[in-house]
Amino acid sequence: MVAYHGTVVEGLSVLKPFANPYSNLDCACVYMTSYKPLAALYIWNKHYRWMNYGFADDGLPLYTESFPSALKEFYGGVSGCIYACEGNFEYNPDVKIKIAVVSQNEVPIREIDVVENCYDRIIEYENKGLIHIRRFGELTDAERDSERRMILSTIKRENLTSNDNHPMAAFVREKFSNILILEEAKNA
Repeated sequence: MVAYHGTVVEGLSVLKPFANPYSNLDCACVYMTSYKPLAALYIWNKHYRWMNYGFADDGLPLYTESFPSALKEFYGGVSGCIYACEGNFEYNPDVKIKIAVVSQNEVPIREIDVVENCYDRIIEYENKGLIHIRRFGELTDAERDSERRMILSTIKRENLTSNDNHPMAAFVREKFSNILILEEAKNA
């Protein structure tokens, strides 16, 4: 099986297992996907994760913008690599991403795809019909309500109303101040 790993770290020849604080797994693993376009969404240079994707009815990744131009803000100008690896990787249902595979062992890299600008690559995948993007301005009222619920859930789960030291705190205050103000008012 060929699997892919997207990262801003360039120049690797082997992927080493690591404990991911955002994972549902308690063990160190190499995290990969069997679908290369999804790996591009993991080429990320922020100190926090705001991975807002799921899967469309056709099974393709579906990225949803939580605010105007989110895709460009997160991925524009970000460079990295998509590493291709080959092996007998296993699907772990606890990861809860249906096309994710993991390895608890080091994984040699077979091929390197250098991504100069991740935003451009994601748009290329969209234009080829390999990934879907729901832009904030095109969301229906129901979809915007769903986004607000997800944002509020994150604010509560990460305790962002009272934890200014959290890596996401400044981002949430900047992008979702209206939701945060309402939540703080409820807690006052």
